[in-house]
Parts: sequence; structure tokens; C-alpha cells
Amino acid sequence: MNQKILLIILLLLAGIPVMCDETAPVPQAEQSEINLPQEVETKEPQKNVKTLIIPPKWTDFCEIGYENAVYKDSHDIFNIFSFVKSERVKKNYWAERRVSFESYLKSCNALNDDAKASCYNELRNMENQKNDLYKLKRKQLLYENNIELDRR
Repeated sequence: MNQKILLIILLLLAGIPVMCDETAPVPQAEQSEINLPQEVETKEPQKNVKTLIIPPKWTDFCEIGYENAVYKDSHDIFNIFSFVKSERVKKNYWAERRVSFESYLKSCNALNDDAKASCYNELRNMENQKNDLYKLKRKQLLYENNIELDRR
């Protein structure tokens, strides 16, 4: 008796997805609401609208894990290991970049609103160029040391 009840329950559960019509087309009104943002019509012309100027963030450009890197000039006993030395060099690189970024951002913040937007854009472009150069130099260094980049 228990086996028959279990069999009936399994057949009903297996039939539920068949009964559900998942391929039904979405009505046109709902589809446009889902895919497209609604435009709000205003009858009054906007006056004195200030655009929101968002300053760039260091975390947008920095490699993950080096957001708060601090420059270390001292050499420690573990410097004989190449990975410790290379890690220190990498931390120092990101620490120097962060100091440079923050000083440029500070100078941008001192400007008026019109100049701030262009200063922020220039800062973003500079940091993106530095990141591109960093990636290129890293690939070149790996290539020179015969390290395969994409092992499969």
C-alpha cells in the first residue's frame, strides 16, 4: 500500500512541470516594462540642474589585495626568497600608485564643479593607462622568464 502511494506521489510530481506552461509568451506590455526603463515625461523645462559628479575610487584601479598597501623600504631576513622580495616590490608599487592617486584626487577636489568633472576623467584615463602599462610589463616579464601565461 505504501509503495502505491509513493508511486502516485512521484507520478504527480513528475507531471507538475508538464502541466506548467513555461513557454507561454510574455504579454507585450509586461515585456516592455521588463526590458526598457520607463521614460518620465516632464512638461516643465529643467532649470539649474546639477549633474552628479562622482569621484573615482582607488579600488576601481588597484589590484585586489593591494588596496591598503604601505610602502616598506626595509629589507628583512626573508628577502633571500625571491617570492618575498617580489611581493615587497609589488606592494611598494601599489603603495606609490595609491599615494599618487590620492594626491591627484585631492587636487581635483579643490577645483570648482565644472573643472572637477574633467579632472576626474583625466585621473581615470591616467590610472587606466597605468594599469594597461602594468599588465603589459608583467606579461613581458613573465615571457622573458619563460613562464607560460595560459597553461592548459
